[in-house]
Amino acid sequence: MADRYWDVNLPGPAEGEEAAMVMAAVEQVGGRQLADWAVRLLSGRARPGDAGDPDIALIRGEAGTLDPELALDPHLPRMLGARVLVHHWHPRASDAVLAGLTDESAAVRRTCCRVVAAHGTEGLMPAARTVESLLSDPDPRVRSAAAQALGEVGGESTASALQALLMDPDSVLASAAEDALDRLAQRFARPDLRAEPEY
Repeated sequence: MADRYWDVNLPGPAEGEEAAMVMAAVEQVGGRQLADWAVRLLSGRARPGDAGDPDIALIRGEAGTLDPELALDPHLPRMLGARVLVHHWHPRASDAVLAGLTDESAAVRRTCCRVVAAHGTEGLMPAARTVESLLSDPDPRVRSAAAQALGEVGGESTASALQALLMDPDSVLASAAEDALDRLAQRFARPDLRAEPEY
């Protein structure tokens, strides 16, 4: 259990720092260019250090230039591209995010679920079925992120899948399912969809 704690809580900047970092990158690079670069990173059409692109440190959260190790990590640039889109959305990113939900990397799938949770009503409603399938992802963090995203893009029929997770041994997943059910109840004006765990 200790390994999971460290894995969940140590990588990357905190949510507030992440948002501030992306907003600083918007100021430096420009919103449209940053969104375009993020989409190209997420879709694998750009790599850190490509000519004409910004320095990856802008969105990685470190000072200096390209970390040589980054060039060897095939999923990190895709995850960083998705992370930008969590905080700086552009409608042209929809297709890349939808594809990212089925990426081979759990970090990319998880971050794309975060994008869906943040911008679900902005062109990502078609993601609902794919996101619901991620409730059975092998990675527990992806399952939790998927549950959270379903609060934004799921339909009323999603409630039964989320209700089944309320007593899951993974407390993070159970809490995400509870939050998602509360959000569904709010979106559909259906108080009966609210979480009712059997403690």
